[in-house]
Amino acid sequence: MTATNLRDPEVFRKAYEAHSKGLFNLAYRLLSDRQWAEDVLQETYVRAYTRAETFKEGGKVSTWLYRICMNLCYDHLRARRYRQMASLDAVVPNGDESATTWSTTLESGVPEAARVAENRDAATTVRRFVDELPEREKAVVVLHQYHDMTFQEIGDVLGLTARTAQNCLRRAKEKLYFKLKDAGLAPANA
Repeated sequence: MTATNLRDPEVFRKAYEAHSKGLFNLAYRLLSDRQWAEDVLQETYVRAYTRAETFKEGGKVSTWLYRICMNLCYDHLRARRYRQMASLDAVVPNGDESATTWSTTLESGVPEAARVAENRDAATTVRRFVDELPEREKAVVVLHQYHDMTFQEIGDVLGLTARTAQNCLRRAKEKLYFKLKDAGLAPANA
């Protein structure tokens, strides 16, 4: 496929149909916000169309699109971190649909046992711990676990070698294990 092929409406439509669901899922996993993920998906395809000439002939369109999407997610996360740096009204990324702000998580009179039981939801806890990983490690986990990409494909998307992607995943798993262990959710003998 060449850059001029990507400007062909039929080829572009097929690329959209083939990759939009995976790109949306990637953006949603990284941003934890459906609206922003939809915006990033749309911007990914706008950039792909307007910058079709940057596509390297012989490369995989999927890798190129994932790279564009990842860069847009990183841009959004950096901007969001800057905007919400000191705000107690910033939304706490807790993985569910209810919007909780940092100010509402401060002392509320709820007994500690109720809070511990509330935080025991393993899937939400794991998602939160993945969200707390450094950007590159988080991206490797998401691409490997949720998009079944090989280390070579992850390296192509993130601009890393396959070995570096593999090492990032190892470091991320170690960090997640110790966080889960501290939270009482990982077996002590693993």
